[in-house]
Amino acid sequence: MKKIYLLLSAVMLGASVNAQVLPNAGFEAWRVGSAGNGINNLPVYAPVSWFGTDSLIIGAGQTLGFAVYGINPTVWQQQMFKDSGVNAHGGSYSARLVTKDQDTLGVVPGVLTNAEPSLNLATFSISFSGGQSTTLRTNSVSAWVKYTPTATTDSGSLLVQAYGDIGGNPDSLIGTGYVKIGALTNFTQVTANVVYANPDLIVNNVRISFASSADTNASVNSTLWVDDVTMVGVPQAVGSITGNSNIVNVYPNPATATLNLDGVQNISLVCNLMSVNGQVVATKTFSGKGSIDLTELASGLYFYTIVENGNIVQRGKVNIAK
Repeated sequence: MKKIYLLLSAVMLGASVNAQVLPNAGFEAWRVGSAGNGINNLPVYAPVSWFGTDSLIIGAGQTLGFAVYGINPTVWQQQMFKDSGVNAHGGSYSARLVTKDQDTLGVVPGVLTNAEPSLNLATFSISFSGGQSTTLRTNSVSAWVKYTPTATTDSGSLLVQAYGDIGGNPDSLIGTGYVKIGALTNFTQVTANVVYANPDLIVNNVRISFASSADTNASVNSTLWVDDVTMVGVPQAVGSITGNSNIVNVYPNPATATLNLDGVQNISLVCNLMSVNGQVVATKTFSGKGSIDLTELASGLYFYTIVENGNIVQRGKVNIAK
């Protein structure tokens, strides 16, 4: 039990400032699925582009828990819910996270994250991958929250983890922001400021995680509502993350109607073109040569990333002048 709880807790652990666009940051779009052993299945909810751990805990609990330990499949509980009305800050919906007693796993916090969780059945450990790609150095992440702990010693949390390339590993943790959330009757904006050990490293991905209990003294039914998440940062130096700065020739610069991509034959690459606020405005998959139509884009500065097998191998910027 302690291993699982500590695992979840660990996962939760002069320039102009720009807003980074986060998908479905107001939690207005939701998806619903089902998890379980096929007999005692429960519905599981999550905002589109965001994730919880309900499907993993309920699915593994009902199948492995019963098969290995004979645990009643009905003991496993949902921990993320779609809420509305006075429990939404902006728009119609918010995410409600609830700490629950998950039988042999012990008291487990409800989790909301933009990184996708996966379960290793051999070690029964949860790992996370993905997050929000960014061209900005993330300064902070804010959200509107309210929190009702069932014990004065409990608190919710917001954790921000910035990843970049160290020694050829693009999934290296290079910055962290963390804030505990105390009891809040009304929606209040909280902010986690990100601190970097090395300001020269390039941020390529940001993971954002909320938890309904932040400490090992988590209390059952402590509830955290989350809505309207925002992320801001500053432009950062551009260039190759891996050192292969010439893997793709991107031209002309400035560009008017078409941006040409001249890469390597038989290597599938993806070019993401982003506005200064980090919103992807065009995407092109190519091998060898390719191009991006710019006719619908406004004049101004844009950033691009070149991605191979899910890893950013090159960064740059281009001006569109019309």
